[in-house]
Amino acid sequence: RTLLRAMAWTEHTSSSGRPFFYNPATGASVWERPAGISEARVFSRDTPPTLRACMATDRRVRALAGAIVRRCGVDALPRVQAAGADTSLCADGRGGAFCCESNRIFLCASTAWVSCRELAYELSHAYNTCTHVTRCAHGGIQVDDASCGYLSPPDLACSELRAAYWTERCAGRAERDEARCLKWHAAWALRACYPSDEHHPAHVRHAVQECTPRGADANLTRGGGGDDEQEAVGPGEATAADAKRV
Repeated sequence: RTLLRAMAWTEHTSSSGRPFFYNPATGASVWERPAGISEARVFSRDTPPTLRACMATDRRVRALAGAIVRRCGVDALPRVQAAGADTSLCADGRGGAFCCESNRIFLCASTAWVSCRELAYELSHAYNTCTHVTRCAHGGIQVDDASCGYLSPPDLACSELRAAYWTERCAGRAERDEARCLKWHAAWALRACYPSDEHHPAHVRHAVQECTPRGADANLTRGGGGDDEQEAVGPGEATAADAKRV
């Protein structure tokens, strides 16, 4: 809890021009830089507001960001930035992407349904990569003159299943229906990214067997508490009917 509160500090400027620090998790405001918070890790005005807002209001973003820092170190926390509608990352109405090689999250600001849950979804991929559950391969598309990297089909199915679980896209269903829904998300990602791969069912089975969150990971984002925003349905979102077809 102390770590998550520390991560939420934001830097502002008073009406007199003096910088101060505010923590939306506690409501505290201080003039001096909080103890133990390096200058590089305080969220400044240059940090995309989506990350600041989601750290303050969304428990899934707080939980995943905190897990990345605890397990992989502060430097493993991805940089978050907006992506334009004309980029391939936002093609076909997508909400965002995680570039594992450059460790950056891109959120498609022009997509109406993008919310803190999409940031949590991409943070899930970052957590999977930094903890070596999945492996980032070199190459992929170029974004801002840097390779984005990519996940192999088995790793993609694994990461998508875990991301769907942590962002609760299948929560509130009977256990059997939730499992089908998670499989649907893994299969949907494979169809979208590797349409010619002939081994989708095998990749999904592997994801279910090896990647379903267990132990502490199973409760990573399910600590209770609601979110302040209503979530819309976007591409890759399983309805009950979709999930039953998997």
